[in-house]
Amino acid sequence: MNKLAKLLLLATIAGLSSAPAFSCSVPESTTDDLRQIVIQNGGYPISDAQCAMLNGHHLRLYVEGAATVLDGVNVAWAHVSVVNPDRVIASKSGVATRINTKQTPSQTVANQLFYEALESAINSLDWKGATAQFAASGKALN
Repeated sequence: MNKLAKLLLLATIAGLSSAPAFSCSVPESTTDDLRQIVIQNGGYPISDAQCAMLNGHHLRLYVEGAATVLDGVNVAWAHVSVVNPDRVIASKSGVATRINTKQTPSQTVANQLFYEALESAINSLDWKGATAQFAASGKALN
């Protein structure tokens, strides 16, 4: 193999290794306010396997929560589950709350707390159990 061919091969390999990783599109159901917090933090903190599970079974991530300042205290909570196309929500869910009294009260801090709570709630969700509820009922996975 001549030098030019080797150089082109190395450049191609280097270009592929620096290409961005595949990012799964997360189907979700939530409010515009919570969606904006997620977008500001770079997207939903779920794995590619979890995203593929949602997409493969025609389910969406169901997210409820709030981020606010109450009486000078930064407060946030998140509740996550999965929902089918018929808007039936799985009973398996993940829930988390975050409270911060040490930082200056602000909506920015509360929003960050929501994202942390969201990540914790997603990590505590029984993904296989929630998906299996729909498979057992025959109500989704179409």
